Amino acid sequence: MGWSPLATQFCLQLAFGVLLALAFVPRAPVGAMFYRLMATTALLPIVLAIGMSLLDAAVRWSEPWVVLGAVSVLAYPVYARVPRGRSWWVALGLGAALVVCIAELTAPMGWPGILAGSLSALCTGAVAGSVGLAMVLGHWYLTVPKLEIAHLQRLNRLSVACMVLSLLLLGLTCAVQAGAPAAAGSPLATPRGLFHLGTRITVGLLLPLLFAWMAADSLRWRNTRSATGILYASTVLVLIGTGVAISLQDAYGVPL
Repeated sequence: MGWSPLATQFCLQLAFGVLLALAFVPRAPVGAMFYRLMATTALLPIVLAIGMSLLDAAVRWSEPWVVLGAVSVLAYPVYARVPRGRSWWVALGLGAALVVCIAELTAPMGWPGILAGSLSALCTGAVAGSVGLAMVLGHWYLTVPKLEIAHLQRLNRLSVACMVLSLLLLGLTCAVQAGAPAAAGSPLATPRGLFHLGTRITVGLLLPLLFAWMAADSLRWRNTRSATGILYASTVLVLIGTGVAISLQDAYGVPL
């Protein structure tokens, strides 16, 4: 099975999510290693997406997302350092542009579908990136015990906001593109389709929302170890949900 545009979209969604989450950890005293590690986590999926896609003769260097991807790779030294000024927002803008380009290629035709698909793709990536980065930051409290608890609380609140927005956009996408799956010969309102959609919502969003509430309760007592363990489980669930979302898009032609 060859590399597909959906695999490219998955990689770029993860990259965008990490860059977004890092913008909410400004000047945290976690050391340069933390920022380099997370910046590399965003860089590698972009490199993988470009490299694997260019092996396909149908993809060319001149395509907008490839150009933007190359710019994001070249901008790595900017966002791989401790953030100063607006450097993180440059990287964030590049990441957003990348995901929007891929969403435009894979979303159903027409501006409502493109808009809903782009926003849904951004939120899906933001959920994965914010939860995953919060989990990594939680481990940093083991080496920097005096690190302010507010940094992890901020990321946890960001993940909650992204999950709620993702739920709303998922509903909007289903409403806007209600006829797309049927037109493609794959009705979503079947036992199989509803099972996968339910898995996407329950495993990828509702359970992580519950875990975020549990993590917030632990952080109120400054129990970062328990919160980190909860976030670890939530990261696994969110990644499963993101994979199911890509599978749903492949099967029904609608970004979910």
